Amino acid sequence: MRYFTRSQLDRAFNPRAIAVVGAKKAGNYTWLKRFQAYQVKHGQLFAVHTNPASAKEIEALGIPCYPSVADIPVQVDYVTCTVPRRAVIDVFTQCIQANVAAVSFFTSGFAEYDEEGAQLQQQLAKLSRESGVALIGPNGMGFYNPAIQMPTGVGMPLGEGGPLGMVGQSGTHHSFFAKLLYTSHGIRTGRGVSLGNAAAIDPADWMEYIGENDDVKVLASYVEGIGRDVADHERYIKAVKSVVAKKPVIIWKGGNTIDGARVTELHTGSVSVSPEAWAKVLEQSGAVGVNSMEALVDTAAMLVKMPKLSGPNCGLVILTGGQGIAITDTLGRHGLRVPELSQSSLDELGTFFDPIGGSFHNPLDAAYATETPAMLARELDILDRDPKIDFVAMDLFHLIMNTRRIQSSWGLDEPLPGKHVHQGDSFLDVMTAHAKKAKKPFFVIVSSGDAEAEGLALRELLKGRGVLAFASAERAAIAYATALKVWKQR
Repeated sequence: MRYFTRSQLDRAFNPRAIAVVGAKKAGNYTWLKRFQAYQVKHGQLFAVHTNPASAKEIEALGIPCYPSVADIPVQVDYVTCTVPRRAVIDVFTQCIQANVAAVSFFTSGFAEYDEEGAQLQQQLAKLSRESGVALIGPNGMGFYNPAIQMPTGVGMPLGEGGPLGMVGQSGTHHSFFAKLLYTSHGIRTGRGVSLGNAAAIDPADWMEYIGENDDVKVLASYVEGIGRDVADHERYIKAVKSVVAKKPVIIWKGGNTIDGARVTELHTGSVSVSPEAWAKVLEQSGAVGVNSMEALVDTAAMLVKMPKLSGPNCGLVILTGGQGIAITDTLGRHGLRVPELSQSSLDELGTFFDPIGGSFHNPLDAAYATETPAMLARELDILDRDPKIDFVAMDLFHLIMNTRRIQSSWGLDEPLPGKHVHQGDSFLDVMTAHAKKAKKPFFVIVSSGDAEAEGLALRELLKGRGVLAFASAERAAIAYATALKVWKQR
């Protein structure tokens, strides 16, 4: 990293005291309130406000308020600011005087706005590098450390860390990644940064800082620009390559179209990178690129939850024939296959799989042939052992495998009132057990069709059991194909 040491940034990432400058009454002091859990459990929280009436209301919240950072009577490690652009130099000067470790400015209106803003941003960066006080942003949301209840936005998962690191140039994408990863797959992000305009510490520095931490097992990133010249690009490639040598790195770059490039410049002042230049960056660094938030989140989940991926061949269990064709074609568009099974598997399936309204020649059309959880367990085990199969997927079509049936042990039709139903392992139990013991990757696709609420409920049940589930075949195919590319490159 240039300009700042890891220990300097560590001090801000694990602060003993935080100060919030400029939290607004109009926003119900939300920017300040988001750190109250940190205040209760981990460290001291202070506010800085020059309005006496606001200061009085803030202190009523149990948060000490001072007119200047320099007036705070303890050593402050991390300062986050929502002040107007005209006040940033004064606030940053206070932070220098107070020997703060790092300052994050949510404030916008800099290089992304006009020439005056660009000059002000350069002045801030110069002050930062000369003083040793790290500048995060401006126009960003700062550090995310959930283990100490330090968020970058409202509603982010807090209380404990996880195996993901996130470097996000957009504050919204940074916080949305952590929330979507957790709500969709139950996986936590352990550390992250929203870097905004990256005036003093650029994306290469942040990839090194977040990515080289031993607790981070997979590094995800959303980036809009990687510098203004060839030297900056080379630095970025070198930094990412050093992380890739130790762990998977997946990157979503915004601004890939003519209009998108224009909008990124308006957002963070970033110089666009052409698709051709970006392809070379990925090739030379060893990182793998994706093109959406869903792909970033789903691929991260696949890399965390799945054992090492080895190939493109899927053993597919379906509950209705048309879905089998649709999913097979979807997998095929992403370089994956649903091949014929080995003869030994076909022979074994033929001993118990009754193909009424279905087939077991991959996909296994199992709706009418899978009357008990034990039969499903046997089908999954056969696919897991088949030498022609690299991974196993099951599609849950909500009209056939709804939330009631997946938690039961009955067959396709619900039992009549008073009819005895076998009690024992449910279909959900079988999927849970298989996910834990399988030698090959296993995941579930939930095709909810016209019943989104039912599909969400099914995914929640599976997530609660630790079974990787996707909201569509398209998302599952992209995640597996991208993760497979990561493993092949490694």
